[in-house]
Parts: sequence; C-alpha cells; structure tokens
Amino acid sequence: MAEGPEDQDAHDALRFELATRVEMHRRRFLALAAAGTGSIVLAACSNGGGSDGSKGTSSSGATDAATTSTRPPVVPPAQGLETDPFTLGVASGDPLPRSVILWTRLAPDPLNQLGLFGIGDRDVQVLWELASDAGFDHVVASGIEPAAAEFGHSIHVDVEGLDPDTWYHYRFRVGTYASATGRTRTTPKEGATVDRLRLAFVSCQNRRDGEWTAYDHLAEDDLDLVFHLGDYIYEYPGGTGDTKTPLDAEPQTLADYRTVYAGYKLDPKLQKAHQVAPWVVTWDDHEVQNNYAGDVPASALSRQAFERRRKAAYQAFWEHHPVRIAPPAADGSLTVYRSFSFGKLATFLVLDGRQHRTDQPCGDKPTTAAACPALDDPDHTMLGTVQEEWLAKGLAASDTTWTVLAQQTVMKALVIGDTILNVDQWDGYPAARQRLFEAIDRAGLENVMVLTGDIHAAGAADLRMPSAGVKGKIVAHELVGTSISSGGLGKLIGDLDLTSIGIPYSNFVDHGYTRCTVTPERWTAEFVIVDTIAEPTSAAHVDATVDVLAGTPGIKVR
Repeated sequence: MAEGPEDQDAHDALRFELATRVEMHRRRFLALAAAGTGSIVLAACSNGGGSDGSKGTSSSGATDAATTSTRPPVVPPAQGLETDPFTLGVASGDPLPRSVILWTRLAPDPLNQLGLFGIGDRDVQVLWELASDAGFDHVVASGIEPAAAEFGHSIHVDVEGLDPDTWYHYRFRVGTYASATGRTRTTPKEGATVDRLRLAFVSCQNRRDGEWTAYDHLAEDDLDLVFHLGDYIYEYPGGTGDTKTPLDAEPQTLADYRTVYAGYKLDPKLQKAHQVAPWVVTWDDHEVQNNYAGDVPASALSRQAFERRRKAAYQAFWEHHPVRIAPPAADGSLTVYRSFSFGKLATFLVLDGRQHRTDQPCGDKPTTAAACPALDDPDHTMLGTVQEEWLAKGLAASDTTWTVLAQQTVMKALVIGDTILNVDQWDGYPAARQRLFEAIDRAGLENVMVLTGDIHAAGAADLRMPSAGVKGKIVAHELVGTSISSGGLGKLIGDLDLTSIGIPYSNFVDHGYTRCTVTPERWTAEFVIVDTIAEPTSAAHVDATVDVLAGTPGIKVR
C-alpha cells in the first residue's frame, strides 16, 4: 500500500526525533568539554569569522577560534504548519564579544487570537543557523530550539563561542519554511582598541500616527548597533489602512499584547531595520499604559487589574525582543537594566526608568514647584534603590573613553518661567537626578552621553549640576531623539527657541532618528528627519549635526 501524507509526516517526525537525540547527546558532551558554554548553545566552527568568509579578528588583532562542529542538525519537520510561520521577521540583540541573542516568533496567523496565532497550544522545534556568509556556505553555529507555546512560540537563542568584533548572518528553518536572513555582530574584546562605532537610536512608533519611513533610511546606514529607547508599541487602538492597530480596545491580556506586537512587527520597514544590525531594547510607558509609574496605573484601573495587565505586558515585551534578560519572574517582573561595552571605546548602561519609579508627584500634568512641594521629597526615585546602586557602581567602574546612558525620559530641565512642563520626566524626580549627577561627578567621568526618547522631539543639551539647568558644572551631554511616527507638540510649540534654557538645538515638528559616529576623539550625532510619514516612502535629510569632543565638555551644534 502506498504511503499517505500522514504516514510520511510520521516517518519524518521519527527520523527527526532520532537525529535530534543523537545531536543532543553530542551537544551535551561538547558543552561539558567547553568551559562556559551554555546549555542552549551549539559550538561554533573553528574557521568562522567575518562576513567575507575570512577568520574573525578582534580590534587588537587576536583571533578566537571556537570548537569545530561538522555534523549539522536535521531540519525539524513542519508538523501541522501549513503556511509560513516566520511572518514577524527575525532580530538579534544584546551583543557581547563572544555571544549574541537571536530571536524570532512563529505566528502563521499572527492576528488570530482565537486560533492561538495559527499553531495552537503545542511546542514546535526550530533549527537556527549562524554563518560567516550570507549564502550559509560556512555555517559556524547551529542548533535545535523549541518555540514554546508558553512564551507565544517565541525563540531566544544565546549563541556563544563566537569570535569578537565579527559580523555574522543568521536564519531559522522548520520543514520547508525559512525565515528572512538577518545580519548581526559581536562586540570587540574588553579593552580592545576601537577606531569607530556607528550606532542609531530610535523611539516612539505609534502605529496609528503614520508610516515608519525613517526605518527605510536607517536600514541603509552602515550601523553596528541600534538602540530602541521605548514605546516600541502603543496601547492605543484605532488608525486606518496600513497603520491601523489590530485591536478595537486597549490591550488587557497576554493574548491582546501579543496581537499588538504582531500588528507592529508585521511592518516590513521595521523587519528590515531589525535584519541589518543587533538591537538593544529598553521600554518606557506605552508598552503597558501611558504614564504608569511602577505598580501605579495612570487611570482608574484597580491595582489588582493593573497588576494583571502589567504582568501580561511585561511577558509580551520579553517574548518579542532579542534581549539578554531572563524570562519574567513569578511576579511578572523583568530585570531590564543591563550593561555592555564596545572595547575601550564605550560603556553602555541601559536603564529602566519605568518599572521601579515612585508615582509622579502631584499627578502627571504641568505644575510649579510652589504648587507641588512633594517634588522635593528625597525618597522619590526614577530608578529604584537597587538600580540606583547598580548604576553608581557601573559609573565608577567605567574605564572606556565614553560612558553612555541609554534611557527613556528627558533629563534636561524643561522649565519655562516657574512652570515644570513634564513631571513624568526627570523634572518630576529632581532628587534622583541630583543623585545621578553626583555619582557621575564622583566617578570622575569626562565624556558621559545620555541617549533619550519619549518626548517626540529632537534636541541636544549639556547637563549641569545640580539641577540640569543653565548654570553649573557640565557632567553629561544629552541627545534626545524624535519619534519614528508618534505625534508631538509641533502644532502647539512650532519653532520655539529654547536656547535661553540651555537647549541649543531642538525640533518639535519632524520625525526620524539619530545617527551617531563615535571615535576616541569625538562623538558626532546627526539628527535625521523624514519629509513625511503620511506616505509609504519619504526622502530624508540631516536636520542638524552635534559634536562633543572627548575631554572637552560642551555640545557644539553645526
């Protein structure tokens, strides 16, 4: 009797199971033999290296060959998958000298909550591959990873044993389906000399506000890293056409937040931007709810209902990003703050200014110091005690040319007359800001850069002790990136000149991103803006260029 499709599927599954068992035994042996290799990582080939197929080298010229692996894993069968499951693209992130995180999420029917996004309540085995060339003729690491139903069929692979300062290509496969190919890199060795780093930072991409035309241009830049500083999704429903959000009400459940992320990640511009370089992602408020503070909702929602909502949102955040973060704890919390370095050039401290903060003083509307004495409360915190201590230690330990805080809300004082414009920003937490400035000063750091999102406007300013005003010692320099699409204050503020309050460059009207070139001598930031977000494509140009010279405090605008 001839075999039917079900018999063939069963045979394929059996062959895959046997091959996987053999491969897992081999991997376990190699993991035990190689010190420091994690349980989810396959060893890389000894001749892996740069994207040109040559052996990878660090900036100091040393080579770091990993363990040879000559038997590739078998591609898992696509049991029950009848359409492409890689609809949400691929991404990589949180790179280290020997490791990088690879990400995808299987979602054949990404907006169908009732159908569990096209897979159902079962795990799916997926092959991941990392190669030194785009054609995957030289695969240097590969393995089988489960896309677990528990985590929305998302995959986070921590690939270890790689060469420092090296570009790689990666993809995922199951059955006959293959994901798009992504490009990623490891960072230079700790202490390695680095001539140049190219990075961009973005934030605030409200889907219903317009097209993400800036990502077309970012994807064409020669970038080593991309930072997303929060508001990757918005909880707001609505919109039309291509920019309509996939829910008719604000998300409340894990399935809701998964659907919102899927609606965002289906965008081809965003997918392309993720494919070109590793990303480092943190969050702000809209990943849960506008202007929430710690465990305090910004609406009439009960604490219990908000706790459930926040827990769902936090898990969805983890599921949808290539972050070097443990899955949510039993209480739903995530440790989002983390650090890494780029050789001797830069130390990056990625902050969480939302989960651990105390509630905004006197509500979250503009106020004055006289009307809000709670502003002076020394116990008010933006980061929480534990994170403040972690940050102070990180600043004291930084021995690179540049020390960079990648964070959410504006640190520069935005006070006009006696009116504090936004107490959701650091202006609402002046004691915490002063403690941070004092920690920078104690550490004796000269070249501190603060990268900021949130406000849907671009700007640059020196940060002066003790209150980020117009007088005092410069302890840091802040670059604020405008939004990818989120509407701002342009219609109200227009071309308001803020030089009198110590902001030599600002743009409250346009959308785009900030592109930075970092060398041991200079930090150069180009504020890239697009002509329109009302159309699917747009031209872009540099609105302003800002320089900070190493060892010479003070922003220069050209």
